[in-house]
Amino acid sequence: MVGFDFPGFFSKIIAEEHKPRSKAELLSLLQSDGDRLAKWMDGLSDDFLAETVTFAPGMTPPGKSRFEMILGLKEHEMHHRAQLMLMQRLLGIVPHMTREMQARMAQMQATKASAS
Repeated sequence: MVGFDFPGFFSKIIAEEHKPRSKAELLSLLQSDGDRLAKWMDGLSDDFLAETVTFAPGMTPPGKSRFEMILGLKEHEMHHRAQLMLMQRLLGIVPHMTREMQARMAQMQATKASAS
């Protein structure tokens, strides 16, 4: 992406990250930005997603499809989710996804036991 001002782009993001916000403000921001991203992605054509973006000379790989780059967003989210779950486990907290799965398994076992 030759000619793109990465330092300028990231300085705006970093400034936003440093703004103090309440929990309610953070949750609202996550919801609205997530909705905005989903709406934008929903409007992308297959041809647009197949286009290759060329990176600066010397980068490896030299480019990726737009689809691959968007998948990177999900991979980044998964990375941070894993970090949060690890921190919860270190604090002795069972992560919500595990608790939900345990509840489903208990319900299935109870249903199976009552059918026997």
